[in-house]
Amino acid sequence: MMCPRADLRLYGRRLLNDREQIHHAQYRGYDIRVIGIQATRGWTLGLRIFHQGKRLVRYRQDSPLYLDFEHARIAGLLRAYEIIERRLSA
Repeated sequence: MMCPRADLRLYGRRLLNDREQIHHAQYRGYDIRVIGIQATRGWTLGLRIFHQGKRLVRYRQDSPLYLDFEHARIAGLLRAYEIIERRLSA
């Protein structure tokens, strides 16, 4: 399920021209923002997780490990789901 883009501060920024792509999702009441940044040798991953408008997780992986944005998006979503599940089970 995609997040609405009503809050541009949270959902719509483009910082690095067309080298950055952002995927928005919701999972179990948490808002997820996966940020892929294109480097010269691949894509890097950034991840933000919010709950009720408050940022809980900010993660950035600086090494370009991903071939394209889709690979970074899938890796970011899997990491976000894992973090959320750990928080809910604690």
